[in-house]
Amino acid sequence: MDSLAIAVVEWVINLVRAYAIAGLVFAILFVTLFIKQLDSGAQGWALGFRILIIPGVVAFWPMFAIRLLRGKGHPTEKTAHRLAAKQSAGAQ
Repeated sequence: MDSLAIAVVEWVINLVRAYAIAGLVFAILFVTLFIKQLDSGAQGWALGFRILIIPGVVAFWPMFAIRLLRGKGHPTEKTAHRLAAKQSAGAQ
């Protein structure tokens, strides 16, 4: 195998490893301190729930970090039904 290919593979592995480590650190902080800011329904949930969501938070930590920094709570769906209901409520 070419030494350049080996270097590229090692670089990709290190990048994935760094992403996973950063995600794990963020996930532990998120589920212990910050989850209540994004999801008020998570308040009072047991330790089992928090452990259960850690893999998802590790995988999608940039999305959660951005939402946390922007101060957004629950995402609002933008479906045709919700848009029509919003328009009809505004027309009244």
